[in-house]
Amino acid sequence: MDLSRPASDFLPRTIKHPTVKLWASLGLLLLALGVATVGGLAGLWFVWQFSPAAPAFLGLAFGVIVLVTVLAVIARRYQWIMPWYYLLPAILFLLTFTVMPIGLTVYLAFTDYAGARNNQFNPTTETAIVSSDGAQIEVADIRSLKCAVLHRGCEGVRARLYASGEFATQAISFAGTTLIVDPAPPPDSTITSVRLELIDIGIRAGFPVAFVEGDRIELINAPPGAVDLSDISLVFARVHLERRILSVDGNVLTLDAPLPEEPSYTSIARYNDFSVIGLANFRTILAQASRALGPVFAWNITFASVTVALNIAVGVLLAVLLNDPRLRFRNLYRTLLIIPWALPAIITIQMWQGLLNSNFGAINRVLALFDLPVFDWLGDPMMARGAVLLVNLWLSFPFMMTAALGALSAIPSELYEAAEIDGASAWQNFWGVTAPLLRSALVPIALTSFALSFNNFSLIFLLTGGGPAYPGGTSTARATDILISWAYNEAFQSQGGFAYGLGSAISILIFVITLAISLVNFRVAGALKDDQR
Repeated sequence: MDLSRPASDFLPRTIKHPTVKLWASLGLLLLALGVATVGGLAGLWFVWQFSPAAPAFLGLAFGVIVLVTVLAVIARRYQWIMPWYYLLPAILFLLTFTVMPIGLTVYLAFTDYAGARNNQFNPTTETAIVSSDGAQIEVADIRSLKCAVLHRGCEGVRARLYASGEFATQAISFAGTTLIVDPAPPPDSTITSVRLELIDIGIRAGFPVAFVEGDRIELINAPPGAVDLSDISLVFARVHLERRILSVDGNVLTLDAPLPEEPSYTSIARYNDFSVIGLANFRTILAQASRALGPVFAWNITFASVTVALNIAVGVLLAVLLNDPRLRFRNLYRTLLIIPWALPAIITIQMWQGLLNSNFGAINRVLALFDLPVFDWLGDPMMARGAVLLVNLWLSFPFMMTAALGALSAIPSELYEAAEIDGASAWQNFWGVTAPLLRSALVPIALTSFALSFNNFSLIFLLTGGGPAYPGGTSTARATDILISWAYNEAFQSQGGFAYGLGSAISILIFVITLAISLVNFRVAGALKDDQR
């Protein structure tokens, strides 16, 4: 200890300003998480040097140990940070479930990541190698590599080259399943099977190997009958190495490094590499604006707006009727009308899907009983949109009704009595007394309902699946698709099963649109507060 230093250097550090303390605490916690991450990765790398098959979760264990140690050191030096340790789980969840998905979405929006370009090895692209000369190889069929599905073809793409072969030898003895051979196979080779000439049958067959010890080979099953001990082939396991394809000229590929002379490589397959493509995804979206973005956005706004209008109309009407003290059994009516809100939406939507079935649905059956025309509720574009609005109204009007009932109960009855004395009719009572007092309570709820309806993916997905298709649309942007379901279709149902890049770009557009709508909502809510003042 340096006794020449002042005593204050050895006391716990304190920060008086709350804002500075907040940012200092968050900075120290993030620093601890960063050190723990580096420590966990370093510990896992160290273990893999001695045991490559060690499980990856050991890195998490190392990270936790480092994190606890770092937090203890920080707490000893800065005692005021102890209460902030309760924020650590929240920070971890925030980083894991919010910050990381947002960052990944933004990154993928500028790439061509898709099912055919997912950075994984693609064994279906394997094709035979006809000849090789240093870093150049000639393949049997370049079309098997499927270079056309990649954004820049096969240039710069990683590839895996396979080599397999046989080792000719003779057997000194063969008893049961034990085979002694000379010469022995190379010590660093992996033998998967032994090919034997079956004399009694007249064919050459392969037999899987249990294990190899020097010149002794143990088979899993004994061959039937006699074998030719002078003609034995040991089949090696396929080995591979990785190269990067620099250029493609017909069936000739140029690799980034020459192939070794031994063993002989017989086939090649590529990875599904993806690349950064800049604003190409956004240009694709804008290029389809007249067929996808425009119609979907217009329907999305219409769907949310009409839903809110219907909810307010039906909810307020029912609330006014149920608020009348002269109505008998009104508590029973309230209970019955709140049932659609109480039931799980998944069950209710699937129930409505069955009711609206054009062939077997109860609604069309009832119409047919009275010789009325039946409708293709979910097969016609306009009828499907009407069905979506109907089901969404059924699901959401009880919430608006309950909110309106609560607001009506807060209106003093003296106001209605004064209006009645002045000779006001029921219609004048509603527009002169009820509506102005309900506005301040229902507008925030209406704005919330608009936001929920704007991104109501579950309703579209479960009821119509986004369909039906309509003339001029696309396979992923159909009659009832809203922006969020369109993004889902692009991300999971196109371009080889996935198009995360394009879906992420659409998600960013949805975020921008939702942000703009939210700003308008805040503006409206602020204006209401100013009016109340």
